[in-house]
Amino acid sequence: MAAQVVACTTATESSFEGPDYSDDTRKLEKRMMAEAAALGTTQGVAGAAASMLPMGAISLVTTTAGRAGRDAMIIRHDKLMRAQIERDNAEFYKRYGISDADAGPAVADQSAGGPRRCARRGGVKRC
Repeated sequence: MAAQVVACTTATESSFEGPDYSDDTRKLEKRMMAEAAALGTTQGVAGAAASMLPMGAISLVTTTAGRAGRDAMIIRHDKLMRAQIERDNAEFYKRYGISDADAGPAVADQSAGGPRRCARRGGVKRC
């Protein structure tokens, strides 16, 4: 069991490599990955323990609680990462002297109150 847990928690490469993203973004990603691995390990241990009890109803409780915890974590991580990407984008615009009007129609429309479009930068929707 310990070998399986170690295999699941090995480090992966960052999805935010390169000069377009700050070190804070990579640190946030690393922290989120560690939280996700810890939650997965906790769910696995709880599920294994629940499966050994004679009543199968306990596994329904642990499954439901695990899913609720995972969903809450996903929502929280999404908000945190979107905010961090916005800070990176603002720094990028500032570094190169780009105003909202220069950034393109999607950003200009958002600041002018026009139709809202979802621009993408680095594979992240900016809506």
